[in-house]
Amino acid sequence: MDEMIDVVDENDNVIGQELKSNCHKNKILHRGANIFVFKDKSFKEILLQKRSKSKRSNPSKICTPGGHLGVGESYLEGAKREFFEEQFNSKVNDNFEFEDLFKIKKFTDDDYEYMTLFRMICEGPFTPDPEEVEFSYFEDINEVLTKIDEESENYTQTTILLLKEYQKRYM
Repeated sequence: MDEMIDVVDENDNVIGQELKSNCHKNKILHRGANIFVFKDKSFKEILLQKRSKSKRSNPSKICTPGGHLGVGESYLEGAKREFFEEQFNSKVNDNFEFEDLFKIKKFTDDDYEYMTLFRMICEGPFTPDPEEVEFSYFEDINEVLTKIDEESENYTQTTILLLKEYQKRYM
């Protein structure tokens, strides 16, 4: 589904709106949020999800929850919405704490965007939206980091970039 999203300048200030497909096609800078969901406070087991086969971008690849911000959404609002849509097929529930880790400018997976990474704890159970996610599962983050070096074609570029950046900063 094509939707309108905010377009930003090099300083991450909103300067207008554009269709998401046009942002991808024309490499227009926009915003996204991603969430590293851990099973508990040990931050060892991270939630991964296999994207639906029907997704336009990166079908059937492994990633972490996240996506584009809607028009007028803050990074936190977008992260919450994406997490609940993808993992619970529902609206936002404010019973969870999202920790803002860092923001990077990236060009991966056809996305020229500012991406903010959040971290949270949620052990599930999850009921993923089948339009978005085939299935989700927890895996030891160190095993994931090993796998992305050996089997990078199975993961989205964004997931690889964020995992490696997270490793540099927090592990």
